[in-house]
Parts: sequence; C-alpha cells; structure tokens
Amino acid sequence: MADAAWLPDPAGAHELRYWNGSAWTEHVSDQGTQGQDPPPSELPAPAAAMAPPPVPPPPAAASPGLKLGWKDRLKQVADQGKAMVEQGKQKLAEQNAKRTEQWANDPTTLWFGESRNAATSATGVAKARYRITKDRVWIESGLLGTRTESVPLWSIKDMDVRQAVWQRGNDIGDVVLVLEDAAYGASTDMFDLSRNVEGTTTGQVVLDDVEGPYAVLDLLAPLVSEARSKKTMERQSTYVHNMTPGVPYGATASQAAPAPAPPPQIDMVE
Repeated sequence: MADAAWLPDPAGAHELRYWNGSAWTEHVSDQGTQGQDPPPSELPAPAAAMAPPPVPPPPAAASPGLKLGWKDRLKQVADQGKAMVEQGKQKLAEQNAKRTEQWANDPTTLWFGESRNAATSATGVAKARYRITKDRVWIESGLLGTRTESVPLWSIKDMDVRQAVWQRGNDIGDVVLVLEDAAYGASTDMFDLSRNVEGTTTGQVVLDDVEGPYAVLDLLAPLVSEARSKKTMERQSTYVHNMTPGVPYGATASQAAPAPAPPPQIDMVE
C-alpha cells in the first residue's frame, strides 16, 4: 500500500487529495490552495508503485467544520485590513490632487501649499492645506473629513516665521499670523503650535510646516498692509456716518465738518 502523500484525487473532484497511508482524507488541494472536502465512500486505494506528483506541505490541523485554521483566518483578515487601508490612502491622495488642481486653476489664488511633516511623508496625505487670496487666508484640514476656515487679511496685526533646526535644511517652517482679536482665529485643535488644547480659540493662526515660509511672509506683507489700510478707512467712514447722520456714508472727517460761517457784513453808514 502507498505511503502517506498527496496523490491525484481518485474521485476527480479536485487536483490532489491527501492519502494518510491507510485511507483517503478530507484534505484536498487545487493549484496549491488547500481546502477540505469529505471523500466519497469506497474510493480505491492507491497502488504502492504510483509515483506521487510534486506535493505541497502536509495539511495543517483544522478545526472541525472550518476550511482554514485560526492562524490562516487571522492572516486573511489582516491582509484584508491592509488592502482597505491602501485603498483609503489612494482615495485620499486622489481627492487631494483634485483639490490642488482646483486651487491652481483658480484665478483668485495667489499661493497654495500643504503641511509637510512626518505624517505627510508616511501617508502621502497632508493633514492641512492653505491658500492665500487677495483678501483672505483659507485653511482646509482633516484626513477623514474636510473642514474649511478662513481668516480676513485685515485681522492680521503681526506675522512671524518659526523654524526648528530640522526644518531649516529643508526650507520648511511655520508662518505665524497674530490676529487683533482671538475671535477671528481658528480652532487650536488644528493649528495651534503646541497642538495640545482643543475646542478653544487663540489669537494666532499657524500655517505649519509649509515650504518657503519666508517667501510666504513676503507675499503676505503688502497684502495685509493694504487690507488693514482699507479697513481703517472703512471704520472711519462708518464712525463719521454714525456721528453725523446727514453726511453721506463714506465721507471723511474733513468732508463731514460744517463749512465756516462767513464774516458779518460791515454797515458803512454805521
């Protein structure tokens, strides 16, 4: 009688069936993939002289009623999870690329960039994206969901660049925008430098880990100056209009002042 080995399935249902030396077992193999299928009754025993084909490893012990052992099933679940993660990364990358293309083709965009940190290098997806127009700084953040906020340029009273040692070599840094009122700021859970306070606002907005931070600062400086000058004139006009109701809106203080009364006429007879 033949020794234990993988042999052609005498039932013809599968490519190979395992002969344990005394009987056919439920272990089968098709193109290298193992499974279980109870053998039909009264299968002929293999001849001892039959040359066995190349065999896969002996079947692993499996729980009754299961085609795969728990280790194989665990590995299968892990592989499925990895595939889902890769699909998610690919989808996010496609969404980011589409958004970047929209900003690049928008005529109002003066500059746009992304937060380039360790997370971006590992996942290929930026945690935040920034855009500058002539009157606002736009911020989009989030990996699973996107949140969009904007800061008017006239609300920026000071700017600065902060760079760590590792950032300087890569020309990456944080552009810090100091606002005249904390109410104009974004939530600190996304943009605060410390990144350890949630649900509050601060007097700063940080464009963190952006390329060419000093170039961004040079771009913002004249835009902020012009926006603040316009806002100051607007506030003065509003004040004059409220204090002198008869003066048209937009008039300056000099225009709103009443004209001096003419000097009295002198009576030559008197």
